[in-house]
Amino acid sequence: MIEMPRGKKKNASETLEQQIQSLQENIETYQRKIAKAKAKKRELEERKKKRDIEALYAALQSSGMSAAELLRMLKNRKEAEKPAGVSPPAEPDSPRR
Repeated sequence: MIEMPRGKKKNASETLEQQIQSLQENIETYQRKIAKAKAKKRELEERKKKRDIEALYAALQSSGMSAAELLRMLKNRKEAEKPAGVSPPAEPDSPRR
């Protein structure tokens, strides 16, 4: 059997340093990917929010109601759903007793 030369064997500290460097590069790559994904997510959330607002506005327009009427209706509904005997929260500017 013929022995083939295997090249210079790296010492353990060089190998560990290379592994550490490789892992650091991987971490940085994934951090960039995460930042890019987060930016894309924010963009999509903004687009969805805009689309939702446009749909609400279109529904409001087709109903013939004004924004003030809709807000008043929603406020009245919310107040009607409150349990009896519960007082509304104090106004932020009013002094507490």
